Amino acid sequence: MPELPEVETLKRELQAELVGKKIKEVFPFDPKLKEARELLKGEVKAVERHGKVLIFQIEDHLITLWLGMTGRLKLGDADLPPRLSLKFTGGTIHLIDPRRFAKIGLQDGLPQGIDPFQKEAAQFLFERAKGIKRPIKSLLMDQDYVLGFGNIYTCEILFRAKINPFLPSSDLSLEEWNLLFEVAKRVLEEAISLRGTTFSQWRDLYGQQGLFRERLMVYRREGEPCLRCGTLIRREVLQGRGTWFCPNCQKEG
Repeated sequence: MPELPEVETLKRELQAELVGKKIKEVFPFDPKLKEARELLKGEVKAVERHGKVLIFQIEDHLITLWLGMTGRLKLGDADLPPRLSLKFTGGTIHLIDPRRFAKIGLQDGLPQGIDPFQKEAAQFLFERAKGIKRPIKSLLMDQDYVLGFGNIYTCEILFRAKINPFLPSSDLSLEEWNLLFEVAKRVLEEAISLRGTTFSQWRDLYGQQGLFRERLMVYRREGEPCLRCGTLIRREVLQGRGTWFCPNCQKEG
């Protein structure tokens, strides 16, 4: 699933290619996206990001695109059958979405979490996590607490901050929350500079893979030595999601 770095990558590329141009025709090849024919027509005034959601200002309307599990946008020729194509002054953009979970609609019902790049993120989470015993990894992936985190970057951030993913959220001090978000910003900025992480589906607007996969320190590395201490990386399941961590560097308590 595209997470914050992948969506931010797309946002920046779309700002360069689409803003100030007019979407002339919309071709929805999936009946579930037929309403997009009218929603997406007009001049694109802005493209922004809200967590994992892209927001397009088209004329006076705000339109959201949630990419789901496998959604991505491709400029030029489609490399897979598209669910939808946009013809604009300058070219064509296709929505590629093999698992067909992507959604397009008016801006409403967006998650209410805080963006990790906001300076008050640590204080916000410290206050909201008081009395909450759910594991820190689970809370970080909840879009009503933090926007944009998914499984890959949550595992990587917790490892680099030396925080156990199963630690109760309320156990973190303000100092630890500050450290966590300092690390998060570094990880996310590095991933954005590399166009995100590609394992199978993800490509940017130009069809290029994300290269942050080469920088992963724990995600999908179970049984391999920790790059910090040499202890074998462990994988456990937390709320149905694979969770990778170092049992030595990320001791609980």
